[in-house]
Order: sequence, then structure tokens, then C-alpha cells
Amino acid sequence: MRRPCKYLYDDSGHMELTKLERMDTMGRLAVRELYKQMQSQIILELQDDEIPCTECKGMRFIYIEKDGKSHFEYCRRCYTGKLYVCRHCGEKNKTNYCNCKESREERSVKYRMQVTQKEIEAFKTAKKIHYKDYDGKFILKDSDYVKDLDDVAEWIKDLLREGEEPPEYLWATEKEPCFSINLYDIIYDKCEDGYEYMYERLNTSSPLLKQAQKLITQWEEEQGDSLCVYHETSKAVIIKDLVEEIRKEIQSEQSI
Repeated sequence: MRRPCKYLYDDSGHMELTKLERMDTMGRLAVRELYKQMQSQIILELQDDEIPCTECKGMRFIYIEKDGKSHFEYCRRCYTGKLYVCRHCGEKNKTNYCNCKESREERSVKYRMQVTQKEIEAFKTAKKIHYKDYDGKFILKDSDYVKDLDDVAEWIKDLLREGEEPPEYLWATEKEPCFSINLYDIIYDKCEDGYEYMYERLNTSSPLLKQAQKLITQWEEEQGDSLCVYHETSKAVIIKDLVEEIRKEIQSEQSI
């Protein structure tokens, strides 16, 4: 009686596969051929900068045979069965995002154009205020602090002396307190981490607590704008006349 084995020998002494092994091999061959047929027949809608993935040929998954076993797995070369060819450097990428110098510069230019267009559209619908009718603060580019009108005037002078043209308007701002300290809320939140009904057992109507809250509120008022953050609004402060006034001042100084 023969013991089960993976391989058998024929009458001439040559090793041959068992029936199960032959079926398994034939099955893998059939899958492999089917996979190749699907690769050859798949149709992709490609743009000018796209090509079929060089690994999966558009399938998005690949057929793997290893150590007598086979399986499918997602293609690691692409996301969608396509590769994007950079029109600047020719690099093939999973997405249309290339990190070459030319592509980075192109994205930067495109972003600046989008920001400029957005600014133009915002100005069209903005409420316009003459700078003499505005007593608020300004947020200047590359500045960490809000500026008043005198600061803006000095900024305009610096730009003109450096040969740069100042803008015709700046966005108005509004201030908002960054925080306000409420002792009652703080005590309540802390009691949430304590034992059950802890807050109810405290004397929150104590005159000392009321006095402490009053002192904190007075301190907040004394801080003024230092406790506030500023946000640009949809109102535009027109400074074109101010720019022209300062321009004439500079020209007058230079003519002396």
C-alpha cells in the first residue's frame, strides 16, 4: 500500500505531480492567464498627463505567486490604476502632486492667483470706509501685532521709500476677548472630578467668592486690548488718500 505523498514516480522513474497538485497548478495557470487577459482588455480614461500603472496595468490589484501559493493584493505602485507623469520632470507619481522644483513653483503661483482673486471678489462686496471715519486697529502683513493709524502711516512711508506701492485699502478689524475668568464655572468643572454632589456641598454664595470674582473682573478690564484678539472683517478701510498725502510729503522732502 502506497503512503500519501506529494509526488509519484512513473514507470520510467520520472517524478510526476499527483492529481491534486496538477489540479492546483492548472488552477493557478488559469487564474494567471485570466488576470493577463483582463489586464490586456481593461480600458482606462486617461488625461494627457496620465498613463496606465506600469505594475498592475490599470487593475489596481496584482496577482502574486510565491512559494507554491498565490493571492491578490492591492497595487502599491498606484491608487487608481493610473500614474501621473509630471510635465516638468517626467517623474511618474501616484497622484498629480509632484515635488520637483518646477511643480512646487507652479503650485505656489496658482495659490497666489487664487488668493488674489478671492481678495478681489471680497473687496467688490465689502462695505467701504474712509480711513478718517475708522478708529479701529489694522492687521499688517508680516506683523505679529495690530497697528493703529499712525503705525500704518509709518508703514506706508517705508514702502514708498523702498519703491513699493502700498495697497489702496486695508481690512477693518474687530476685537474679541481671548478669555474671561469665571470662578463659579471653574469651581463647578473642578468638582466634576471630585466626589458626588461635591459642588452642592460648597458655599458658592460666600461674600469672599463674590469679592474674588469682582476683583478678577476689574483686573480683566484693566488689561484692555491686551486680553483681546483681533480678526479682519468684511469691511474695507480705504487708505488711498492717505497714501497720496504721504507720497506728496516724501516728494516735498526730496525736493528740498
